[in-house]
Amino acid sequence: MELYKFLLWQTLILLKIVHPSFEINYEYVFLDENVFNSCPDPPPGFSDVHKLFDLSELNSEIKPDGLHISGNISTVWDVQPTDRIEGRLSVLHLDRGSWQPTILNIWCYDFCKIFNDQKQVWYNSFVKYILNKNDTEKCFNNKGTVYYVEPYVMNAIFSAGMRPPSGLNRIVFTLSAVDENNVKRPNGICFEITGEFVRQT
Repeated sequence: MELYKFLLWQTLILLKIVHPSFEINYEYVFLDENVFNSCPDPPPGFSDVHKLFDLSELNSEIKPDGLHISGNISTVWDVQPTDRIEGRLSVLHLDRGSWQPTILNIWCYDFCKIFNDQKQVWYNSFVKYILNKNDTEKCFNNKGTVYYVEPYVMNAIFSAGMRPPSGLNRIVFTLSAVDENNVKRPNGICFEITGEFVRQT
């Protein structure tokens, strides 16, 4: 029994040490400098990113070192500040001419609670560079909020213990506002980002 306990502890310690080596850094390289594309088959009643943000003051340009971002965006989604925002992220992979689902899916019950979480991938890709940090307490459910962004190169880098699908991918985002009676509003948002996962060396 003592030998069993010893071996168990040794195994746990080994896994704790080795686990980080399984995680590899990947960057999602954008295919389109406009970044956000409309969903080709959105759920009924869902609109594209332009019903979420006014992007007319946002500048984006793909250069050799990445996607350069500057300017500002304004929230225009016609929902209430008391609404809870449900978010879904799904990765689709182009395989033999058709888009196939992958196991890379995330569902968020209350996106606004983790909008400012530094551990989330979108923090280092966007929130970190918002100049008016006080206004990041106002989430996408606060119509009229303006996020001023310092010029930066967007690098969507994340760590994964598995290899994401190579080749062309679509990351599909859907957002739904849920009112105080737990009823979903009919004006959801669906948009996608096309690109490739590239392993970092």
